[in-house]
Amino acid sequence: MNVIYLTTLEKPLGEGRMRQAQFFAGEKVGIWQALWNETQADGNQVQDIWYEGEVWSELLEAIRLGLQNKLAEGYKPLLKGIGEEAAVLSAKAESTQLLHFYGECNADEGIYEELRSWRREQSFKEGRSPFILASNRMLQMIAAFCPKSIEELLHIPGFGQNRATKYGGDVLRITKDMQRSTDFPLDWVAERTDRLAFDVWLNRQKERRVQKEAARQSGKRKLLEAMAEGSGLGKLRAELAFTSRELVDLLEELEKEGYDVLASVEKELMNIPADQLAEAEKLFAELGDRYLKPVLQGLYGENLPDAPTADQVYEWLRLLRFKVRKEQANVRQEQAG
Repeated sequence: MNVIYLTTLEKPLGEGRMRQAQFFAGEKVGIWQALWNETQADGNQVQDIWYEGEVWSELLEAIRLGLQNKLAEGYKPLLKGIGEEAAVLSAKAESTQLLHFYGECNADEGIYEELRSWRREQSFKEGRSPFILASNRMLQMIAAFCPKSIEELLHIPGFGQNRATKYGGDVLRITKDMQRSTDFPLDWVAERTDRLAFDVWLNRQKERRVQKEAARQSGKRKLLEAMAEGSGLGKLRAELAFTSRELVDLLEELEKEGYDVLASVEKELMNIPADQLAEAEKLFAELGDRYLKPVLQGLYGENLPDAPTADQVYEWLRLLRFKVRKEQANVRQEQAG
């Protein structure tokens, strides 16, 4: 093999013991290979083939994912290089990540579930995504640190003054009676954190980002294949466990890349009664298309549907909004031309 890269990594096993492994990539008779050799406790080596093929981009993706997995397991390169991010966390970024790590490890499950229930109900009232109100990490930190006042709540990364004004009272009603063994400010977190566990956690976050990107690219390919075969978007969304928002995001990406996705959107919308579609398009024209809840209210008046039904309506409203925006863009393009 014509080796193009070789590095040695070690993983601490405790009591001063280390496990060693080598990663190398190279080319053999026009075939790219990425290999992982790991030394077992008995001294034998086990080889894992991460990639074997002719496509350079697939080789790089296999290397990136494979190394991120190993870093997440606790392996560290003896020399800095491939597989590690060059940028070092700033002091502020590290402080925020430490709070995220502590929240994930120490969140009170009961408080966390109460916060999630509140977020779900509030997001339904506002007709917005739950994660726009507050991320899971934010709720985990609240459930771990249990703020008792607005001032303490503002120490939670991401929970700024606007959120505190709108939702602080609701959140504090959930946390105010919770016993806690720590206090604010939160500068004690760094001293109490197991740095090795924190480093492993950071690498797992990188791994999740890589896996998420891989899933997104796979979803785009499957979406293109489904559209080429004439399969319904709704069926594909269910098979790939996409939310309707994620599906529309993928459609928008494909549209920007030059693919014609409007026909598939229109085909999916044919399942919706024509009078409902017409009324929704009229409401988009009158109310704008930034938010969906005013359109939902316009369709149903005071008799708003229950949450499951509303979720179904939001699914096709997102597709209709995509169609409306695309048609408006086409009109502007024609007028400019």
